[in-house]
Amino acid sequence: MNVLITGAAGDIGSRLVAFFTDKEDVALFTTDLTKPLVEGDYTHQNFDVRDPKFFEWVKEVGPQVVVHLASIIQLPANMLRSDAYDIDVLATKNLMEACLDVGVKKVVLTSSGAAYGYWKDNADWLTEDMPIRGNEDYFYSSHKRQVEELMAHYRKHHSELKQVVLRPGTVLGPNFKNPITNMFAQKSITGIRGCDSPFVIIWVDDLVAYLIEAVMGEIEGVYNVAGDGTMSLQKIAQRLNKTYIAWPSWLLRGLLSVLKPLKLSQYGAEQVKFIEFRPVLDNDKIKRDFKHQPSKTTRQAFESFLEETNKDYVA
Repeated sequence: MNVLITGAAGDIGSRLVAFFTDKEDVALFTTDLTKPLVEGDYTHQNFDVRDPKFFEWVKEVGPQVVVHLASIIQLPANMLRSDAYDIDVLATKNLMEACLDVGVKKVVLTSSGAAYGYWKDNADWLTEDMPIRGNEDYFYSSHKRQVEELMAHYRKHHSELKQVVLRPGTVLGPNFKNPITNMFAQKSITGIRGCDSPFVIIWVDDLVAYLIEAVMGEIEGVYNVAGDGTMSLQKIAQRLNKTYIAWPSWLLRGLLSVLKPLKLSQYGAEQVKFIEFRPVLDNDKIKRDFKHQPSKTTRQAFESFLEETNKDYVA
């Protein structure tokens, strides 16, 4: 079986590469701007997923399964939102067309709980049958929603191309760096007065296990990916031995609307909802349909993260 992985040099992609290089019945092909730090027998190309040559290569490889991980999590200083759209949304559309052209059997794609959006009226626990309403003023949430709408279109009109779409909550693992871990690294933890800001966390090895099962098995569908339980932002601050400061949401929005234009904060007023209205993912469906079961709860995943990177986060 030919398996192609985009975004293969990231934390998740590298773990998948390590697994599939040991599978004698899998011919592995990977792409990313840099090569995964994994030794093994596989073919890698340093393609930007916007490059037309990438789609030509997909057709040359003729994969049976494509694992699409390539995505922008945080905008670099030199990247426009339109560039991120081209990578996240437009390249996914072009990849799906290439998959149809060569008769790919299945696409496995990582989305995010952010696709549900950060809304005051979100259900306490979000299930996969609830609408995705990613916020337009937060590029990551908006792009994940648009990608999922695109995938829903292909499920409706091209059912021959099977799909597994995974919506992880916060993913943590050894040496992870992302907007969430940046929050944990601050000298104090900023919260919203009157809000628990509950986090659902999935340990990286559990997410990888779900991806592997999605590739190797017959399963199809859309699935939330999270460990059991939640952890409030205040509890996280206590565990980090850091001061928890709960601001009124209106005051924090006003402050950030001034600080960001002055380049005194990387966060703008529109990102207050990221803390105020956390999407909390129900994991019943994935535990019912997949053989793999989460090895760590939300709290255990957080503890494992601290064990790996304790000196960087705990005061």
